[in-house]
Amino acid sequence: MSGAQATDEKNYPDMWENRWDTEQTPWDQGQSAPALVAFLTSAAASTAGVPVSGTALVPGCGLGYDVDLFARRGLDTTGLDVAPTGAKKADQWVKSQTGQKGKAQVICADFFTYEPKEKFDVIYDYTFLCALPPTLRPAWGQRMTELSKHAPTTRLITLQFPLQGNPLPFGPPFSLEESEYRDILGDAWEAIYDEPVPANLKRQNAPPGNERLVVWKRK
Repeated sequence: MSGAQATDEKNYPDMWENRWDTEQTPWDQGQSAPALVAFLTSAAASTAGVPVSGTALVPGCGLGYDVDLFARRGLDTTGLDVAPTGAKKADQWVKSQTGQKGKAQVICADFFTYEPKEKFDVIYDYTFLCALPPTLRPAWGQRMTELSKHAPTTRLITLQFPLQGNPLPFGPPFSLEESEYRDILGDAWEAIYDEPVPANLKRQNAPPGNERLVVWKRK
């Protein structure tokens, strides 16, 4: 499915704008996911070859905690949000932070039609895929490939949630299976790190669902 076709399907932009405008953001944890922070500060991130320089993309970035986190790591990081109010609030927040080694920005854009000046060394997905209508999952996989640099140093980090979670009709978030990531990413990606999230690092303010952190290498 192409990006143009994807935008013909409902990605709920008005719903997300309304939630930001009325401050109904129950997904906000007030910080980056503890599982991601723990991983990026561990030897495992180095072993998995997660870059400390270059460019990073965080689609569906919320208030921008992860944009700030990757910028602190040293990456010039861009966050995306389809809701104008959300993007504005997030951009203001990330630019108010200190200690970033890389540049940080959040822009209002549709992930499926966004055309950056250059492709990315790192892409991070957490609670973005699960927020999309399931019919857009193949397009999500295609866009991850289109937006990433075609290089063996490129990494995609997926903090997968909610695995075996709520039935599909009750989303977003929509439940996912581990195998779906492999199916929709296809042959362009290879999983090189794959671990369940320990109970003490799982998110607390969300519907039930298992979590895994997987790092993918661009083939």
